[in-house]
Amino acid sequence: MAVSIIMMILGQTMAVFFYDWTVQYGLQESVEEVGLLGVEVNRSFGAADSVIYVPLMVASLIGLLKRKNWSLYLLAAVGGVSFYWTATVTFIMLFFAPGTPNYTYVPGIEIWIFVGAHFIFGVLAIASLIIYRDRLIA
Repeated sequence: MAVSIIMMILGQTMAVFFYDWTVQYGLQESVEEVGLLGVEVNRSFGAADSVIYVPLMVASLIGLLKRKNWSLYLLAAVGGVSFYWTATVTFIMLFFAPGTPNYTYVPGIEIWIFVGAHFIFGVLAIASLIIYRDRLIA
């Protein structure tokens, strides 16, 4: 989760304020690939991740390290967000965005690895709460 927090801050939070910088470092897609609307969609995901997802991850991680019961609720929220946004992004990239004006982006294997890892993390976070709830904070 700590690596995800760093990646979200670099790729998502920075995209809200310095989109070109994130494109330069391969953390976001260029306007030539996704069009102006795609850039704004990416920035919107970045803003939502910055004010909801990242704080939930940070608080959950701190709570888990301190073995606090409330961290389990936050972990459930993190897991839910993780597999929800990955499903949303997958639908956008595979079904809805292709064919729209100025959208030429073809996700590479690294994108699918990133999206897949977050999907698996989300499923495992929820599963771990179901299976190991008491041991996570014992």
